[in-house]
Amino acid sequence: MSLASHLMERYQLKLKSLTLVPSYGGVFNVSIDGQQVYSNRTTGRFPTDQEIDALIDERLAGGKNP
Repeated sequence: MSLASHLMERYQLKLKSLTLVPSYGGVFNVSIDGQQVYSNRTTGRFPTDQEIDALIDERLAGGKNP
């Protein structure tokens, strides 16, 4: 399952929106409410689904909707 499909399945009732922005050169960034929370340029690798889930869950638990 792709990350996009995973996110839609897991968060379809919790998120107001989900936007995927195509990129090039191997860039993979995750932003929540306009704030970058993950960049493979920083980590040197792509995130696991669980890492992205944790970032979203943390934001949702803090009372902010991604």
